[in-house]
Amino acid sequence: MKILIDTSVCSIGGGVQVALSCINNIINDTEFEVILVASPQVDLQLSEESKSKIKFYYKEVNEPIYKKYSQGRRLSKIELRHNPDLVFVVFGPSYWRPKAVTLQGFALPLMVYPKIRNSIYKDKPTTFLYQKLMNAYKAYLMKKNSDFILVETATFKERVHDFLNFDLDKIFVIENSFNSNFYSLTENKKYSNQQIDIFIPTSYYPHKNLEILTSVAKILKDMNFINFKFNFLIPDQSENWEKIFNEAKRLKVENHFHTFGFVNNDKMKHLYTMSDLVLLPTLAEASTAVYPETFFSKKVLLTSKVDFALELCGEAAIFFDPHDAHDIATKIVETVENKDLQSLLIAKGITQLGISYLSPELKWKKQKDLFLNILQESK
Repeated sequence: MKILIDTSVCSIGGGVQVALSCINNIINDTEFEVILVASPQVDLQLSEESKSKIKFYYKEVNEPIYKKYSQGRRLSKIELRHNPDLVFVVFGPSYWRPKAVTLQGFALPLMVYPKIRNSIYKDKPTTFLYQKLMNAYKAYLMKKNSDFILVETATFKERVHDFLNFDLDKIFVIENSFNSNFYSLTENKKYSNQQIDIFIPTSYYPHKNLEILTSVAKILKDMNFINFKFNFLIPDQSENWEKIFNEAKRLKVENHFHTFGFVNNDKMKHLYTMSDLVLLPTLAEASTAVYPETFFSKKVLLTSKVDFALELCGEAAIFFDPHDAHDIATKIVETVENKDLQSLLIAKGITQLGISYLSPELKWKKQKDLFLNILQESK
């Protein structure tokens, strides 16, 4: 099969990770001839060995919205040049309509959680209107440019179906996984110290709700729970980090905030190893690798009590109200002080990993089978 893989809109967070995993699997499968369109972020993290196995390799740039149409024309020319059997847009919406049968991954949670989107932007009228218009435009593109859609949870499949009015039989679910380099995780305990290291392993998005952690830190300090640190992955020169850190300064809790900045995908396992707790106060998700990576790393997970998290985590996490800083702080203290609870959660996490998630090998098998089945049924 000749397949064109488009990663041109994968520029941050889990989208890059999913793209890299798929690419590194498919280039070692002799049933596929790959044409790859790589975003700068995917290009940066692909090894030279991997690139050497790709017959046709095109590096794209991160274009602003007003240049997406011209980028789409470039991609259309690539398709015309190679005439693939299938186009797989790792995460859409694409801004071009391939001639070949097209499968698009979909992971825009705020599009299908409109109440949360409206709540996030309610105090910013201009941004509110812009986001509403952009989501409508992206929804139109997703329907127009897709023959099939790929998501990572049953909950999200139902929401996509309801929001886009897309044929349920043409929306497929392939569960998320952890990165295969986690198999080489050899040390599960951080170097001993008294500080409680709380890892927030996510890029910055408004729906990740990271700003609430400044208030959480203040409450923890007032509770005399002072030997802790929130460790982020936000670039330290970015506007988003400056906003969070300045608020932490205002509340006099800045010494509890640290960021590792941008971290290559293959380094993430070490950061889990060096953590005591993993925290994700998110308001909306399409899916996330944070949960399976936490379970595999045998770390304790605290996350938001929302539909997707309940589906994916079962009894393997401590759930909190993501809008309530006091609830988050209380759950952190209660968890840290209860060693038996931590052991129970870690054990349940290992079990939950097998219930809600695929191994990297099984995920690739399901991806491959989906590619082949779509092509067969489309003939």
